[in-house]
Amino acid sequence: MLYGVFCRLGRPAGEYPTLLGAVQAVSVVSWAFPEACWVVESQHSAEAVRDAFHAAIEPGDLALVFPMQVGPARWTSLKDWRFGRQFLQSALAREQSPANR
Repeated sequence: MLYGVFCRLGRPAGEYPTLLGAVQAVSVVSWAFPEACWVVESQHSAEAVRDAFHAAIEPGDLALVFPMQVGPARWTSLKDWRFGRQFLQSALAREQSPANR
């Protein structure tokens, strides 16, 4: 499943010592784009992803986890974001494969 994870943090994401580990723990693959935002492909439930982020941030910080479908999504060329382009193209291919229908 693909999730959008959007955080409102009290300080820069790099200052949270366990946040990157939490992302890696619940992800098959992930793509960080603006500060404190990720697209995460995971075999875990939304609740498990939320709980991993919750454990890595401070009280008062916020983590929102949204299930996503790439198929109906549209994006710009992403010409300068090579990994992001590959990430989205791969997620779209997996979503459209007969095994996932």
